[in-house]
Amino acid sequence: MTEVWLAATTFQHEDNTPGVTVPVTVEGSSRVTCAHDLLDIRSADVPYIRDTAKLRSHIRKLNETITTAGDPAQVDPEVAVTVRCEWLPALLLVGFEPHDGTTADFGVAVKSLVALRHVDSPKPWGEAAENEALADAVVDEIERRQLITTNRAGWLRGALTPDQAVAAGFSDDPSVRAAAIVRLFAERDQSIHAAVRVAITGQSTRKNITTKLLLDVASSLVMRSVSEEDSRKRERMRKYLRSAFPGELAKEWQATFRGAEELAQAALEEVAKGEPDVATRELAARSAYPLVVSGQLTGDRGSSNNDQPDRRHPGEVIDRMRSTLHGVHQLKQTLLDSSMGRRARKVDETGQITQNDDGRDILVTDANLRCTFPPAGEGPPLTPAPRNAAEILGNALHDLAISIQAVEGAVKVVEAVRADDGTRAVDSLGADRADCEAWRSILQDVLFKLPVWQQRSAQRHGILIEDAYGLDANRDEEREDSDDAFDGEPTDKDTPASDEVA
Repeated sequence: MTEVWLAATTFQHEDNTPGVTVPVTVEGSSRVTCAHDLLDIRSADVPYIRDTAKLRSHIRKLNETITTAGDPAQVDPEVAVTVRCEWLPALLLVGFEPHDGTTADFGVAVKSLVALRHVDSPKPWGEAAENEALADAVVDEIERRQLITTNRAGWLRGALTPDQAVAAGFSDDPSVRAAAIVRLFAERDQSIHAAVRVAITGQSTRKNITTKLLLDVASSLVMRSVSEEDSRKRERMRKYLRSAFPGELAKEWQATFRGAEELAQAALEEVAKGEPDVATRELAARSAYPLVVSGQLTGDRGSSNNDQPDRRHPGEVIDRMRSTLHGVHQLKQTLLDSSMGRRARKVDETGQITQNDDGRDILVTDANLRCTFPPAGEGPPLTPAPRNAAEILGNALHDLAISIQAVEGAVKVVEAVRADDGTRAVDSLGADRADCEAWRSILQDVLFKLPVWQQRSAQRHGILIEDAYGLDANRDEEREDSDDAFDGEPTDKDTPASDEVA
């Protein structure tokens, strides 16, 4: 069903018969002549067939035959062939403008076009173009089923200007729109999910609709808010944005129009309770857009000539951030700065903007975010020159994390040793009883201490959030516990000179 290309062609006759002008295939002639053969028509006669009434009667009879059959499978095979050959898609070449300084005419241009078609044949769609088509198909299907309004469909497609979006009752903030798109594609409501499945399977051969596919397709719509830039930068941005929405967003949450302050407040309350939930997911969905578009959070750039040893996807970094109070503060500042048209500034654990020795605000960078919010289990980031108890403790916990990872690795090495029969040697030979008792005693002692440390941290950060928002200023007992455990909390805002500043 690929289109044939047609061009108006005039036939002039040497016997003085009046000329005739008809559309003729300049590419696709073999398909057309094959159709003529199946219809028992001589191609040379086609330009002279002018009996419109006969043609209409022929088409009417074919339609009646199909209607009478009811089931397409019951249509006579010869009739089915005739119907299929009576119609094919086509593109009509209507003109030609030569490049400046060239003398090529329309005929030469057509020959070049056909040559390119056969010598350099069309390539399959790129993933970006395919996701664009799937995204439009999903929104169209959801709108067709009247699950969203026409105005909302236009807003999601990126067809509304910021002013038009506000006039229609939507947000002109691209991060809010991004969250709404992600929520729509990851929606678990059965009616929405059914529409998404029909749209995607109808446009492609995919049978499994995974969360990753849905978020990839959603990112194509999100990209429509990004202003046009050079193609290389835009493609890199598209690649990073695809991995910026954590899989956690497939769970329950709502895309609302509430402001950054209100959303962050709800997220802080969730984290303070130790239960990051719907508000933190919405915050993560919104923050991904400005962080990636500004280049302050990028995808994996490899390990050559860069300061990014952390190989996590942007979405994994954001998911880690939304689970900590410090991270929620940073995501909130990202949204506030983005709404003012500026890049995100770095904040401390209380949400205060950090400055360098010159008093200039420091901008967050990809390396800084990955260092400040490392994967769970790696401990606090290492401070090169600790100057107070909190920084010294942080370095000690960092070393503990490395040691625990080393223990895990050592256990794997022990279990990897194989006996002659291929089974694990430790399963048959075991280890010294006294050694195992000593190791178990040490590990059990550590396991008893970890919940206590966790509780102290929760008490400390709970007080920080409550003091910041005036929820409760009378919890003296917990405050004393917290101060004892974290005496000398860092307040210095000095930052290495390598940090980016506003």
